[in-house]
Amino acid sequence: MIQILTKAALIILSLVALLQTSTIRRRPLSLRQQQSSATTTTARRSTLAVDCIKLTEKYFDVWNAHDVSWIQALHATTSLLSDWDGSHGPTNVDVASGIEGIWKAVPEVHIEVVNIYTTGDKSNTCVANIKVIVDATTTLKVSDVIEYDESGLVVALNAYKTE
Repeated sequence: MIQILTKAALIILSLVALLQTSTIRRRPLSLRQQQSSATTTTARRSTLAVDCIKLTEKYFDVWNAHDVSWIQALHATTSLLSDWDGSHGPTNVDVASGIEGIWKAVPEVHIEVVNIYTTGDKSNTCVANIKVIVDATTTLKVSDVIEYDESGLVVALNAYKTE
């Protein structure tokens, strides 16, 4: 099941990247415009790809610290978090409050990042395969699809678990 979810998430990421890079042009660009556009796009994309991985690692470090104010600060003002039990949003305050509820209900809960998938330098969305360690006897395999805004804040996090 996790493989199917991972493949589906990668397809979604590919489609998002395709939509973000597709543009309709009425007339061809000059050579100078093409070179300028390629340089700017490459620089912007490289930054996003590197940031996406670092931001995701930072996110789970903060999550594991069970710090409500920091988790709120990592989410954009308008932000959503959805998982198999429900949704939190539409604000970062709502998201942080929902996550705090998890921490209060399960004080030992923590997350281990297994791997992070990106579309390289084409998108600010990634898939993080994680283990949610609920307690000494319960571990969930989860895939999180995380979308960041241009400033590196989480605007959407959708979590999917294996059955």
